[in-house]
Amino acid sequence: MSMSSGPSRAAKPAKSFWNGRTEMARKHESVTHNAGMFGRITDAKADPITTEVIRHALNSAANQMKRALIRTSFSPIIYEVLDFAAAIYDKEVRLLSQAPSLPMFMGTLSFCIIEAVKANGGPETLKPGDALIYNWPFGTGSHPQDVVIIMPVFFRDEELIGYTAIKGHWLDIGAKDPYCTDTTDVFQEGVIFPGVKIYKENVLNDDIFRMIMANTRVPQMVRGDLDAQVTGCRVGVKSLIEVIERFGLETYRAAVDDMFDHGERIVRSYFEKIPDGRYVGKGEMDNNGVTTDRIPFEVVLEVRGSDVILDFSGVPDEQAGPTNSPLPTTISASRVRARRAGRADKLAAAHHHFGQPGGDHHAGRLWRSAA
Repeated sequence: MSMSSGPSRAAKPAKSFWNGRTEMARKHESVTHNAGMFGRITDAKADPITTEVIRHALNSAANQMKRALIRTSFSPIIYEVLDFAAAIYDKEVRLLSQAPSLPMFMGTLSFCIIEAVKANGGPETLKPGDALIYNWPFGTGSHPQDVVIIMPVFFRDEELIGYTAIKGHWLDIGAKDPYCTDTTDVFQEGVIFPGVKIYKENVLNDDIFRMIMANTRVPQMVRGDLDAQVTGCRVGVKSLIEVIERFGLETYRAAVDDMFDHGERIVRSYFEKIPDGRYVGKGEMDNNGVTTDRIPFEVVLEVRGSDVILDFSGVPDEQAGPTNSPLPTTISASRVRARRAGRADKLAAAHHHFGQPGGDHHAGRLWRSAA
């Protein structure tokens, strides 16, 4: 998958998700990213059986999103290749459930939600039935052809309780080529949708829609996949509301907090078994897609008890070609690899809490040092 060119220094999340403009981290600076709001939302507790039932109900809701997307999409890259991710988040942008799909995509959806909602003016600008479209590469972690649809979830049309999101690869968005592998800036890769409403209270925004259709070589395919993503997100909205109505808002919130606490305990118990120390991995890329120079890199893993730090100061600077990894993808790849390093039997119970946007409940730190 092509990675958009541009500044390689990672975006540093603001203290509040929704206030102010995201700043760029400087070299030498440590970047700390919480996977959603850190800590419990409620002091209430749910019994283990109810918690497990709610967990499976949430997973079922995400799987229904996936099935709706596959059954209604137009292009084989969605229904055959499964080049997408579908997930449900709570109001604090913590991952509630996911449908099995591309792990790298899944780990970026929290960034997509935060940046798209922020670009639209914050959560207070959202209403039931709205849908945002977003594909700015430094917010999604992907090239612009990976387009995200985000829908807010309102309980009884009043209280914002979460979001549903689907990121999917569109066949063409008016780039210099239908699929670009030698670009030198993101604007060669197609049209940018900066977190605007494609639907307003369930009504299609015709102006935005016509602009999308005018900037693709395959409008029918793109239209079909856009409709499929919106349909999948609506299925997720409906399903999440059904779960909350069945168990009650307080019980649901308590169960979600218990799930995250349990996931953190399991993951920390695994890391505690790894001897403290500094572990170094090295590799090399053939080239950056534009020049022929080889690209060596080094990543360092530091283990301190149950805390793990990833040091990317040994990776190269920004590349001229489309091989740069923005912050969302860097963190997503780190979580995926950390999860794979763990024993499957231990991490299975935490499968939707760790290795994904809402899963690494304690903060991970990523930084770059001077070259």
